[in-house]
Amino acid sequence: MENVTYKLLEQRQKSYIKAYIVLCVVLLVGIGIYTYKNWSEYSILREGYAANIEYISQLRDTVARETSSYQSIKSNFDNVENEINEKLAVIFPDNDNYTALTRQLDQIEESLNRKTDPFDVSNIDFQDIVSSEEYNILPLRMSIRSSNENFRKFLKEIENSGALTGQMRLMEIASIRLNFEEVEETEGVQATKMINFSVQLNAYFKKIIQ
Repeated sequence: MENVTYKLLEQRQKSYIKAYIVLCVVLLVGIGIYTYKNWSEYSILREGYAANIEYISQLRDTVARETSSYQSIKSNFDNVENEINEKLAVIFPDNDNYTALTRQLDQIEESLNRKTDPFDVSNIDFQDIVSSEEYNILPLRMSIRSSNENFRKFLKEIENSGALTGQMRLMEIASIRLNFEEVEETEGVQATKMINFSVQLNAYFKKIIQ
């Protein structure tokens, strides 16, 4: 009887040991699967984190380059804007500025007038300012005696006035009256056709809106 009881206990003990071993194996497998899964996720997250750090570093470098480029371009734009504003102050001033305009007209006369190829301004008459919605007009009348060639050069000067490439006040010809005369040959100088003309000009300037 005692032998039967001992054998039953021994078998039961073996069963417990087998069950424990199986449980340990299952537990180890579960731990292994869990560890592998979480380690894989950790590896992916770690790689993603490293990639993000690299991307952020690249973005910082890009921002630094773009900022430097912007500052350089902005400086160039500021210089161009200042240059344009300076030219606009001359060609389209804030007021009638007829004194500066008179000097410009004198400069035209000096550049064109030659003994054998005259351009002589005899009179400049400034008239009352005319106001419009967007700008003001300073009318003036000039009396000029000129060679045919200088007459054309003068018209070209007025046509090109107001261009940013130059420094000439913005003007237009409102009307013109011509008289022709023939000058006889003197001292070996060939006779040339002279033009006496009266020209009405409109010089423009800004209208200051209050």
